[in-house]
Amino acid sequence: IKYSEIVEENAVKYEIDKYLVYAVIKAESKFDEKAESEVGAKGLMQLMDINSEHYGLTDPYDIEQNIEAGVKHIQTYLNNYDGNLEMALMAYNGGPGTMERRGVKNSSDLYKMPTETINYVPAILANYENYKNS
Repeated sequence: IKYSEIVEENAVKYEIDKYLVYAVIKAESKFDEKAESEVGAKGLMQLMDINSEHYGLTDPYDIEQNIEAGVKHIQTYLNNYDGNLEMALMAYNGGPGTMERRGVKNSSDLYKMPTETINYVPAILANYENYKNS
């Protein structure tokens, strides 16, 4: 994977498992740094403009900036949810506001989230396990 050095550097820097970062990139953009979703998420880690701005990105398609901001974003959610990976992934995909509005209190409330998020969380976890075990 051509992004491995950047992923590994940021994984160490922000204390996130590199295999989790790979799993997120695979699900979000299929490793296409020019990816853009219908709702405007951009780059490898599919960051929304508001998140790009928050983390100081000047170019969401810049591989190094996008990966670093995405890893920081995951770390923020892991910190916000006391290390609960499923809750962090729900927030990363569906947004903490959606979680709050839908009454999500713990990972067993995944069913309350939009279908995309309901499918996203187990897909990430499966990819994560595959990367860790390969």
